[in-house]
This record gives sequence, structure tokens and C-alpha cells, in this order.
Amino acid sequence: MIMEEFNLANFQNAPYIELDDYKAPDGIKSYFVVMDDNIKLRVCHWINKKKVCKGTILLQQGHNEFIEKYFETIQEFLDRDYSVISFDWRGQGMSDHQIGDTHKAFIKDFNRHDKDLEYILEKIIQNNFPKPLIGIGHSMGGCIMLSAFHKNQEKFALGILSAPMLGFKNEKFLKTASSLMNIFKKDTDYLLGSKPNMGNETPFEENDLTTDSIRYKRTLELVRKHPDIRLWGVTNAFAKAVNKRLKIMRKKNWAETINLPILIINNKNDRVVDSKKINKMSTRLKNCEIENFLNTEHEIFMEKEIFRDKMWKRIDTFIDKNI
Repeated sequence: MIMEEFNLANFQNAPYIELDDYKAPDGIKSYFVVMDDNIKLRVCHWINKKKVCKGTILLQQGHNEFIEKYFETIQEFLDRDYSVISFDWRGQGMSDHQIGDTHKAFIKDFNRHDKDLEYILEKIIQNNFPKPLIGIGHSMGGCIMLSAFHKNQEKFALGILSAPMLGFKNEKFLKTASSLMNIFKKDTDYLLGSKPNMGNETPFEENDLTTDSIRYKRTLELVRKHPDIRLWGVTNAFAKAVNKRLKIMRKKNWAETINLPILIINNKNDRVVDSKKINKMSTRLKNCEIENFLNTEHEIFMEKEIFRDKMWKRIDTFIDKNI
């Protein structure tokens, strides 16, 4: 089906954020998709109108991120002759939240994220976007994307995971804190000891996301322009949902059933997720390659050019090899 046949009249237009020196790639279509429980997800897509379109990139961000943060990366995929689609996970970005306090990261079960992704795959992407489909996920998005590869790998040609959330160095603390909160607190309360930022900015010198000051400050400027796009901290329910998902993924033969070609970009000095647990998962996947970066932080797509150049060479080579 030709992309132009996709009827956007059926969807409500959605806003997006731009800066004076950081604009959305040309051709953006931004709209809300209503899920079965009436939660609206913000979706953005770009149609590559060149004569040769190599396929479609489904690009999914991590916890407490939003589509605008990836405008630069999206442009780079468009320049490589792909169409691109991305959506904000429920409870963050400009998608609807499930509780009244929109500063709190809340989800009862990651199965809900799975259903949202599956809906976008089947109702939006499958009959409207050119194949092959490449699934890319960062951090939490990498965790959910890997789950999608497990359940719906026939829908993808290959996958790329950036610092996927497959474990933490402080998992024992998270489980203990969550267990204590089950006794004394509600699911909607901030996780014990999680130190919500309460809307305060983290100085670049103290951040654990990137070594690139320009890209880091750009993200802060986007948040300043639309403060509600940022979460302050995680709830007990969110922590329990993460623990449950990690437990499932570590079950015997879970990863071993995935045959899809997968490239993992791993940051060995990552202070957000556990790089050793990522490496361990890579050995369980049948058709996986892993690239371990040194001297980078959690967000390789937001890193300095010297690291991004290496990342792009690795991604381009992997795609050319497998498609």
C-alpha cells in the first residue's frame, strides 16, 4: 500500500515542540491514537517520498523521554532513505497518563506497553508503511522492543537495541524498597529512596546520560519550553512492573526463542543500566551482535560526534549485512 493512502483524517492532531535552532524534520505528521482503554498515545511519523525507500524505522525511546529528543536521529534515518515512526509511551511525553499526578512514572504491568506497541504495529504500521521494518529501542524502549521481538518477531526484519533496560546494579535495593512500600505505601506513591527531582534540573556536570554538553542542554531547553513533558520520579507500581518484566525475560528459554538479527549497543561504563546484564543477554540470543562502547554514558544517540560516528558506522554495516 502506498503511504499516501494512510488517512490521517481519522486521528486528532497532536502538538510537538521545536526550538529556534532545533526543528522537527520536514514532513512530520503528529497525531493521537486512541487505545482500547481510551488512553491517547502521541504518534509522529515521516514519509520518505524518495523513489527508493529502504523501509521503515520504528524508533522507541526510553523512560522519561519524548519524541522531540530524537529529531536529530530521525533526520539521520530519513537521510538514509527510510520512513520513520515513533510514539510516546503511555504515561510520558505527550501521551496520556493513567493517574492524576502526571509527574509520576506509573504503569501496573509492562504487558500494557506490549499491547500498545502491538496495536501500533498492527493498526498503523503493517498496512501503511513500507517494509522491511526495523525495530529500534533505547533503554526502557529497548526492553519493551525485545519483548516485541519475542512475541512478534515475524513482523520485523531486524532489531537494534541501545543500552536496553535488562537489569540494574542496584536491583536488590529496588526489590527491597518495593516490598516495603507494599506494606506502608500506595502503588501511586514515589518509590522509597528513589529521590524524585521534583522538577529540578540536573546540572550537566552531574548527569549520567551523556558526555555531550550541547545535546544535554538542548534536551533541557525542550523541557523548559514544555515542563509537563518531563517526569519527576518513579512510583512503586512502576518499580514492581519493571521487576516483573526482568524476571520474565530471565526465564530459561525466553531469549533463546528469538531468531531475529539483533544489534546491541552497550555502554560498558553505563551508570543507569547494568552493562554486564546486557552482555549476558546477548549471549542468550541466537543471532545477536554486540558493540561495547567505552567512555560513553547511557544515551549513545545523544553522545559526542566521535562516539556517534562509530555508532552509525556499526548500525549501517549491520543493516546492510542483514537486509
